[in-house]
Amino acid sequence: MRMPFSSPAEILHARYAWTHAVLISEVATARERGYLTGDLLPEVPDPAALLAELAARLEVTPPGWSPMARVQAGFDLGAIEEDVLWLLACCELDPRLARMAELLASSGMHQLSVQHVQRLVGAGTRDLERLEQHGLIEIQLDPSLPMHRRKIRIDDRVLELVRAHERTPTCAAALPSSMKPFAQVRVAARRMDELAIPPAVISAAEAAMRATRAVVVASGMPGLGRRTLLAAAASAAGLAVLEVRAAKLAKELPALKPQLRQLARECRLGVCVPLIIGIDALTADAIELMGVELIERLDGLVMATSGIEQPALRWDRPTIAIELTSPTSGQRATLWRVALGQGSEADGEHLAGQYPLAPALIHRAAEAAKVRIGRSERSLMPDDIYAGIRTVLDDKLGQFAKRVTVTQRWDDLVLPQDQVDTILELMARIRQRRKVYEQWGFAAKVGKGLGVGALFSGPPGTGKTMVAALIARDLGLELYQVDLAKLVSKWVGETEKQLAALFDAAEAGHAILLFDEADSLFGKRTDVKSSNDRYANLETNYLLQRLESYTGICLLTSNHESNIDPAFQRRLSLHLRFRVPEIDERAQLWRAMLPAAAPVASDVPFAELAKRYAMSGGYIRNAALRAAFLAADEDSPITLAHLEQAARAEYEGMGKIVMT
Repeated sequence: MRMPFSSPAEILHARYAWTHAVLISEVATARERGYLTGDLLPEVPDPAALLAELAARLEVTPPGWSPMARVQAGFDLGAIEEDVLWLLACCELDPRLARMAELLASSGMHQLSVQHVQRLVGAGTRDLERLEQHGLIEIQLDPSLPMHRRKIRIDDRVLELVRAHERTPTCAAALPSSMKPFAQVRVAARRMDELAIPPAVISAAEAAMRATRAVVVASGMPGLGRRTLLAAAASAAGLAVLEVRAAKLAKELPALKPQLRQLARECRLGVCVPLIIGIDALTADAIELMGVELIERLDGLVMATSGIEQPALRWDRPTIAIELTSPTSGQRATLWRVALGQGSEADGEHLAGQYPLAPALIHRAAEAAKVRIGRSERSLMPDDIYAGIRTVLDDKLGQFAKRVTVTQRWDDLVLPQDQVDTILELMARIRQRRKVYEQWGFAAKVGKGLGVGALFSGPPGTGKTMVAALIARDLGLELYQVDLAKLVSKWVGETEKQLAALFDAAEAGHAILLFDEADSLFGKRTDVKSSNDRYANLETNYLLQRLESYTGICLLTSNHESNIDPAFQRRLSLHLRFRVPEIDERAQLWRAMLPAAAPVASDVPFAELAKRYAMSGGYIRNAALRAAFLAADEDSPITLAHLEQAARAEYEGMGKIVMT
């Protein structure tokens, strides 16, 4: 009766002996025929007998025990294909065998060639093609050489498994360093019963895990838990997950192809299910190539996440679509309490109303708040939570926008009552959205356009940006001013992708987006006279669609409202027109711009300044500051002379003439 192998290491040593027999037999034959110089070998071991003995012992050894057995099962390798891998691995791992292989190699080569491997183990062309397609071997890419003379070696990943033969390869094994930028082993962060996701969606995900050869796509806005849902469902079904970040994959198809083959190999080596994050970041050609080089090589389930608009997946597999929607206020309240680990129901409801973030951002903000207090025993305070939210939003939006802080107050602003009423209406729209749309049911009536958009137009310096910042501060929200230079790209399609990322991040983080000088981005569409016109119109069309589906808050400012495309104006909730203030309003502004701590002469006729210089608040602020520096340099109070000199300079800077 044959004895089973006692350890994977014993299998490796048996393969060393077999490889030695294969090589020494070839050396003996070559010397007999005069191909190699040297003495004839008196006794040569029989490779076939050793292989038969090895196979007999493997039959009584527990199946799947050794790493190579898992490789064989994962790729359904034939006996000859497995022999090819063992031969190449042993020649690289054992220096003695490596020297023997060099004896047989062609002149100038230090590795076995395709023809050597074919002759040594009887491998056919199809055997080697399959191994190369699965990423298990590498064949030299040298068009100057015929295929049979090209070098052949085992892939480093498979060699690592053979080298560490006492370990069992699983999906949790370390990935090759070349894959770490775009792939990682995913361990479910939460159980299914811990997710703040509607029961119907959870049931759909659980049912999808029982499908075979299907593609499960979870779609929705970022931060809603698409990835967490699929990872938790796979874990509950006993499936290991290999997470792939589509945006980090190579953009060029020739570079993408080997990456996809690596992913297919890892999934089959570790019996993993791929989870492709953000598949909508790929081009149509990349998705097609993924179908050929990754999806077709896998027999089981494939999972992916996508934005609201799911790309077409023509992979000859059924697609199971799971759509995630924003959580209700009650679910958000629960999320806040669980994530913070403290607080009453009322506290959770307050946070859900004040900071209706996406679930993923709630967890990140809570973790950032906890880090802020460190190991101290005190409870989290509102300032800690607020700082945590700012940290998360800066991380999400910082690539394309900067957070705006404001030190002014409403008292520093002088506006007519009709404009004040419009500002109050805008703040009511933002503050009462949940009541009107969710509790009163207007969301079902309105359909699209549940976000809040407003245009502030008017001459420079009339307070448009300042009003936006004051609104955000009063509502307890963060205001992010978009940097158009970072957002707009010269590459076709890139601007739309970056706009999508910006709107998605702001929507998930419930931040206010501010587009200053918006006419440069939201301008009128033009007649198509060149390719530039066509692409510019495509950007405008995308913005129109995204603004209509946007559920967040977006404020636009412009000095030239006539340049804004009328279609944008129709999609805005409010349009607030700022004008140059009247004489009495300008007089109030002059007074408001001079702080109480500043020494000001008592006889300054602010009404006269207001009458002589028809300037907006921004220019009046600049003039007041200039006058303050003049007075400080003279160690004197701020007098009419200082204010006159500063106001005249600002007025002339506007291109206007002061009448004397």
